[in-house]
Amino acid sequence: MSSRILTLKKAKRVGAVFAVAGVASVALAACGGSSNDTSTSGLDSGGSSSSLTGTPIKIGYVASKSGAQATNGLAAEAVAHAWQESTNASGGILGHPVEIDMVDSKNTVPGATSAAKAFLADDSVDAIFMTDLVAEGAMADLFKDTPVPVISGGGSSDLLWSQVPGVFQNVSGSDYTIKSYIDQAKAAGAKSFGWAACAEVAVCATNGDKAEDYVQSIGMTATGVQQLSATASDYTAQCLAFTGKDTDAIAFNIGYAVGARVATDCLQQGYDGIFSVINSGFDQEAFSKVSGFKSAGGTQGFPWWSDDAKVVAYRDAMNKYSPDGVYSSGNSTAIWSSFELLKKALENAKPAEINRSTAMDAMYTIKDETLDGLLPEPITYTKGQPSQPIGCNWLFTFNAGDDDPKGIAPATSGNSATGDLASTCGGYLPGLGI
Repeated sequence: MSSRILTLKKAKRVGAVFAVAGVASVALAACGGSSNDTSTSGLDSGGSSSSLTGTPIKIGYVASKSGAQATNGLAAEAVAHAWQESTNASGGILGHPVEIDMVDSKNTVPGATSAAKAFLADDSVDAIFMTDLVAEGAMADLFKDTPVPVISGGGSSDLLWSQVPGVFQNVSGSDYTIKSYIDQAKAAGAKSFGWAACAEVAVCATNGDKAEDYVQSIGMTATGVQQLSATASDYTAQCLAFTGKDTDAIAFNIGYAVGARVATDCLQQGYDGIFSVINSGFDQEAFSKVSGFKSAGGTQGFPWWSDDAKVVAYRDAMNKYSPDGVYSSGNSTAIWSSFELLKKALENAKPAEINRSTAMDAMYTIKDETLDGLLPEPITYTKGQPSQPIGCNWLFTFNAGDDDPKGIAPATSGNSATGDLASTCGGYLPGLGI
């Protein structure tokens, strides 16, 4: 498997035609596909690691760079390239350069399975990352007893990330996210709530059913679930269904590229409420272009607009190494913090040799870790146990015309940070026993 088939810029041009669609991060299960071949795109190092003397730390990355829901994987490619380059330029990890080999999962279970199996079988791969919100929920059996750490790239599925030892999650899963959509809408004054679900993944509509139950339990009115295909020419019918029931908050369980089109159509049909957006369903640049857009939002990745030095370093790296990538999204910042968490783990452990076994052991040195506010709550990983569900994120409002989102300060900081990095902990859907 070559790690130098495409440079990042070429890969982005090839994949850009797929960037019109995305999936919001509460998609739990996967839809199948007819092809199980994968295309590989290495992230060209440009020579930045030439002065590092340690053996390379090799990361295999399974990401949805093509297919109906490609936005998240393309963003992951940009973040991975920027992190690789900035890390190597600043000394690598314990003197070791990092090399990331990204394979397109094509947003299908066969594609993701093929890519993951290849990385699992390659002993030179020290860690595996995954960003595919369509396929991830079907990967639990494959990653059972994994010999190599499998790390979430903004993942959501509670069927994987909080179920299997050896896979590591540091952002909120679906059962937190569904509740957050509703709580943030209610806090913004909404009394009636509708659910816009991605049509490509059946669980998006199932999430809507869960949301409706919770909506009614807290005294709001549920106005229904509307399914939206990323390839539809318009969303007039769905928008009219929402406005016909006097909906004043619409949750976007869809990717931001589709969400921007839906918001445009609904506003043209006279919708005057807010949009509830979260995680990979929101991108600041995309929604700033939708005249009249108003939202209550949440992000599982750290606030990209913060003036904290660590966040400034993230923006600087993205602007320098991936200037065409999306940095203004919680999907992107969540992936960055996952890379930083792996770096922190290895620096904690200081293994004499870095391989998949010592990398796995290193991940279990993570105890009450917040990365000084880049994580939403203190993270601890315990050997033999799955990752604990995350019950915190960052809340904000954003309207078209705003320079940046406006963070909502929590009553109590969930990660002990202050200012924009202080997180909010909202809990899970009732009855889950988490």
